Amino acid sequence: MKATFALLADNQTHNLVRKLAWDIHQKYRTGIDVCRLPPHISLKQPFDISDLDSLSEYMTELARSIELFPTLLTHLELIEMTMDGLHTGILWLNVQETEFLRQLHERVNRDLTARFGNVPAEFDGSDYHFHMTVAIGGQPIGTYQKILDEFKDRLVNLPCTIQEMVMFVYDERTAVNAGYMTYRILPLGANHSL
Repeated sequence: MKATFALLADNQTHNLVRKLAWDIHQKYRTGIDVCRLPPHISLKQPFDISDLDSLSEYMTELARSIELFPTLLTHLELIEMTMDGLHTGILWLNVQETEFLRQLHERVNRDLTARFGNVPAEFDGSDYHFHMTVAIGGQPIGTYQKILDEFKDRLVNLPCTIQEMVMFVYDERTAVNAGYMTYRILPLGANHSL
């Protein structure tokens, strides 16, 4: 199995991002599979793990050590990709990188390696790009370019308060993009009950 940690959007941001995803899907039929997970900012991409209990213990320590903090979703971006042979795209809201977010990503990677051994994931490291996904695949890249042109001014410089951390788990024995779920959600901060 695989797991990962992410930071959850506050309720207001969640609702705005989901409305954007729904409006895009309704007009361009991009699909909503990506919306099975709540809007989030990944701290690390999914990595192999066999012991969820120990990983949950680490998550508890990590969440308690981080206080609530603000972040900013600056604008909608289009990333080209190939998915199931289709030249398509990912639409995401760029997250303004801060020293805090970069250090948190690096800390999670160091901590996980120290506790669980080598847990590499694609895109980890200095080039890791913080974002909040809105839509993935489902239409050719030309359609995604039209979507970007139409919706690029919809959510610009959107403030978001990060209050919770989430663990997602992935069951690789099931069909692609079908075997994942929200496993655990914890509030940030030492003064919150877990």
